Amino acid sequence: MSRRPSIPSASSSSTSVANGHAHNATPPSMSRGGTSRSSKKLSLSKLPPADELDPDELFTKYTISEVVFVRRQLRADADAKQEELRLMVGERYRDLLQASSSIVSIARSSKRVIEVLDETKNAILAQEEPPPPRKASVNGTQDTHLYTLQLLSAHIKLLLDAPEHLWRLIERKKYFTAAWLLLLSRVVHRALIQHDQQEEDTWTSQGLDALDQFPLIQRQWDAVSQFRSQIVHKATISLREYNTPSFDTCATLLTLHLLDSRPLTETLSVFLEQRSKSLYMAVSWGQGKSSTPPSTDRVNGHPPEKSTASPKHTLKQIKDAAQVALDTVALTVKSARDIFEDKDSEKSMVASVMEHLQSDSTLPSTQNALPAELQLTTQALLMTLPSSTHVMLLPQNLKSYKPYVDLDSSSSRVPPSHLIHKVDDWFKKSTQILQGALDRWFLDVSSVKDVWSIRSAVRKWIYSSSGLKEQEVEDTNLIFDDVCWRRIAEIWKTSLISAQASFGASLSAAVLLFIENADVRIENLFQTPPLPTASSLGPIDASFQKYKSTLRKQILGRTTLLDDLLRILENCVRSIQHELSEVLTGDNSNALVTRLRNEYQPQAAILCSGVVDALNSASESITDRSHITGLVFVGQLADELATYSSFVNDVSTDVGVEKDFREKVKLCRDSIVNRWRSFTISNILSTQHPAPFPALPSSPVSTVPSPYLTSALLSLAYAMQELGISRDLRRQSNLVDQTLKTFIKQFLRDRFDAGGIQALYDLAFLRKLIDVRMGSDWTDVHQLLDQNAVHIREKISAEQTLPDQGDIELTVSDYIARTQVLFGILLRITPSSLSHSNDKLATLLPFGSPLLDQQFQPAIDVAKPSSRFGLLLVG
Repeated sequence: MSRRPSIPSASSSSTSVANGHAHNATPPSMSRGGTSRSSKKLSLSKLPPADELDPDELFTKYTISEVVFVRRQLRADADAKQEELRLMVGERYRDLLQASSSIVSIARSSKRVIEVLDETKNAILAQEEPPPPRKASVNGTQDTHLYTLQLLSAHIKLLLDAPEHLWRLIERKKYFTAAWLLLLSRVVHRALIQHDQQEEDTWTSQGLDALDQFPLIQRQWDAVSQFRSQIVHKATISLREYNTPSFDTCATLLTLHLLDSRPLTETLSVFLEQRSKSLYMAVSWGQGKSSTPPSTDRVNGHPPEKSTASPKHTLKQIKDAAQVALDTVALTVKSARDIFEDKDSEKSMVASVMEHLQSDSTLPSTQNALPAELQLTTQALLMTLPSSTHVMLLPQNLKSYKPYVDLDSSSSRVPPSHLIHKVDDWFKKSTQILQGALDRWFLDVSSVKDVWSIRSAVRKWIYSSSGLKEQEVEDTNLIFDDVCWRRIAEIWKTSLISAQASFGASLSAAVLLFIENADVRIENLFQTPPLPTASSLGPIDASFQKYKSTLRKQILGRTTLLDDLLRILENCVRSIQHELSEVLTGDNSNALVTRLRNEYQPQAAILCSGVVDALNSASESITDRSHITGLVFVGQLADELATYSSFVNDVSTDVGVEKDFREKVKLCRDSIVNRWRSFTISNILSTQHPAPFPALPSSPVSTVPSPYLTSALLSLAYAMQELGISRDLRRQSNLVDQTLKTFIKQFLRDRFDAGGIQALYDLAFLRKLIDVRMGSDWTDVHQLLDQNAVHIREKISAEQTLPDQGDIELTVSDYIARTQVLFGILLRITPSSLSHSNDKLATLLPFGSPLLDQQFQPAIDVAKPSSRFGLLLVG
């Protein structure tokens, strides 16, 4: 079957390229009906990849539309590859141009190098051969010229080895040896460049011009001479190391004397100046410890947390810093004396070394006392060089070289007076600097025990390891004692001020609490302390003892709130007394403790004055009668401070301060009691009212005190019990006497009804009370009661029968026997009032047992119950 040729149109043969990739063209046959489209799509999907197609197989097995489709696909791939190649060439074109230019330049340079090498070869071949050297005459077998060259090479070799060895000596801090090698190199250099025609041993006489023929000599000497300033600078800086041995320090000072031409007096000043800088570095510890360095690493963009050292760690740091500063001062003074001071018949260390430098003998008389580092010789120095065998060819005058010092010059001596003046002056200035640093360091110490621990450690070190003279040790101890005295006094002052402020604030809060809630005192009175748990019980059972002590205090009326206020003051002064008696002991502390006591006394007096002011201020702030419980609490606090509290015994050893404090607190307490008495009696009489109607004439007369008087006396007894002054019976009796006198006078003046037989029983009852009290001057009260009794008897009408005075007294006595438990605080219990019977209740009822067969009579008339309500339960 013949095939029909198919000519594709221009539009069908064109391919669209986007971003270097051709879109797959769609065969025309696929745009026909739905059936043909699906069949064509199925056949095209069976076409193999374009890179695997065989042209013969393509034209044999596939239709024209399929072949056209493959053709278009291949053309699109070719166009995409072409576009990609075009883009690549455009991007890399500049690199290709630069590479080609570099290749051309390299080729030209290579060609020029070849030409220069050819020119050099031709120039060398064109020169004539040099004439043979002239040889000096040889006497026997000795080659004098060869010996001269060996000697010259030894000189040059020393200069060549000197820089490296100088570096090594500087790194090992052997500055004296480095200075010796530098001076030896200078002598060798001068020996190489000398031009004295009159001397036979010059290089010129041997036919050599060393400086012209060997320019290396001058260049090498220039390199070696630069070490002079470095050695001087490094040696000066090394003087700041306070723990350097004395002989090393002496070698360093001699280095400055030899290289820098400084007199020994000036080297002493340099030494003390550098040690001052070292001391400043030692005392600068702690100035910026709270700041965070800028280079501190951050975690997740956040600055690191500040680390707070524990108290023990801070204490150790302060001890170490103080010891380093003291060590700097002590070792500086000791080194200065070891180096420059003559001891008995022996010369100083620096003078012995200088004599050794000028001595021709290998074992001078003073050499045995010098360390090996100071017995340096040129022979020993040459042996340490890398080419020691070669440099040993140097002439004997160089191998025996020693630096020159003028022993007779004033620059080589330090007068004893100058040494004493300089050292003493430096010691005084250094101790002043140290004192300021100690004052700053001790600000972080908040405990007297820690201050004393630092003092003991430092004093122990001063006596054992300082090496100072006796007077210097004493001066250092005095300075340290002054620092400790100021810090301990400041700690105590801060503690006393804090205790005073805390006491005032707590007292104000307690008074405010009573003002807001009047029943808080009762709640606090019966508040039991928490029982110790099993985990808190130790081998000594301290928790149980604390619990027991708290219960005992509450039994004595020292409630939890009252105890909290008192413990603020008691713990403060008890701690100070403990520190004075037990902590501040040993190490010749008597003088310091005496100074501390003298400093403490004024502060203790200020605390006492502040406590009195706080009590007065608290009592004056209570003006309302409804806030009487707060006033009672302040009175109890003042009473405890004036009598039973340990604060008054521990606060001061001055008898005058203690006496003055007791008197002022007692005045405050008495003022509070007087105000309480006035408030209480006025409140009782204003709240209690007599019967609103008189008794009926036909009703029987009450033979007991009126309910109005009984209620008033019960309220008065309760108020006095609430006052809490019950531990001292004498003071309690005086308080009851004064209160009862005031009550009776005001009762008779303001509220007493001067009429009726009932008033006679009230007066008799009051008379019986004051008779029982005894012991006080009741004359005015007796007279007042008698006057009122006479006045009442005169006013009673003849129709009423007056009871017999004996019956009244008997009835009142029986009533006291019945109510002695209720009015117990108003009754004075004396041995005469106790019953002499064998009754076991005598101790409980000291005024006897009441009569049991007496008929009860109500105090007011009560209507008789009607028979109509006889079956009703009453009550």
